[in-house]
Amino acid sequence: MPSLDFETEKQRFINYTSDNLELLRNAESSFSTLIRSLLATSSELSASTVTSRVKGIEECINKFSRKYQSKLEEEKKEYEINDYITDLIGIRIICLYEKNIQEIGKILMDNLCLIDSTDKSKLLEQTESSFGYKGLHLDLKLDSTREIMPEYSIYKDISFEVQIRTIIQDAWSVLDHKIKYKKSIPHVLKRRINSLAALFETADREFFSIREETEKLEKITKEEIITNKNEVLNVFHFEKIVELYFPEFHFSSRKVDALVDEILNQEKITVVNFKKMIKENITTVTNYEKFLKGQHVLTPYTIIRHTLYCGNKKAFSRILYEYQRKAFDTWLEQQ
Repeated sequence: MPSLDFETEKQRFINYTSDNLELLRNAESSFSTLIRSLLATSSELSASTVTSRVKGIEECINKFSRKYQSKLEEEKKEYEINDYITDLIGIRIICLYEKNIQEIGKILMDNLCLIDSTDKSKLLEQTESSFGYKGLHLDLKLDSTREIMPEYSIYKDISFEVQIRTIIQDAWSVLDHKIKYKKSIPHVLKRRINSLAALFETADREFFSIREETEKLEKITKEEIITNKNEVLNVFHFEKIVELYFPEFHFSSRKVDALVDEILNQEKITVVNFKKMIKENITTVTNYEKFLKGQHVLTPYTIIRHTLYCGNKKAFSRILYEYQRKAFDTWLEQQ
């Protein structure tokens, strides 16, 4: 039964968590696995990091004392500490972009039972003087469908908190926590912290904006017909052209990015000239590959390098290693 005796309720909470520690840890593992499986339905959301923990007893009691005890005792309202610790089991989801927060929140609310939600972003945006990390906090429990399943039924009365943040919001929360936790911040320093918070928020939005613009550029590049003969080669043009010659090969985005940078550092080649150079010289290079008869394997990347060198030896003299260049030149002289 609830009471107003803190020591009694404290001991009751200690007994509850101690007696049910294994159950709570198993529930933590089960809930985390469930959330990962829900996020796996989206390739972007599945890239999110999901971590979890069972909160320490002392930490829970200190939180109750700090947030609720005084008010409850002032109102002479009887309590049980466990009713006020919604994050005894806590799960944190670190996603890539701000828009993912609401997407993940919707998936969780559609598949689990929502007890309460707190949108930290909206709360902070309503007050200019506030500072801190943003994100979405959800208090959840199993929905009516899952709580009768054999693998979940034992956890049907256990609630848990989910915190959803972006990578940048999480980084900010860690740094912010270290700076001001349990400390009074002077006004002049508070302004500097607010400035930092704004920079983190700008970075969050810029990463997403760059991603959107990159995807838009990729789509346009793949669909357009090049009309500007002076348009300089980019990674999307490169992929579109070379895939015609190596349709079954998977080009790594990281390697393509590095190779295009290397090409442009040697010659600001246009899309039209790159396409022409590949078309005019690739047969020569594939014949050279046959001549090697497996002595040296030429990957598609190496074939493209040879093709560029073959097309313009002066501009692309450094696109091949010296031993590759000498061997290729010797073969070319014999043709």
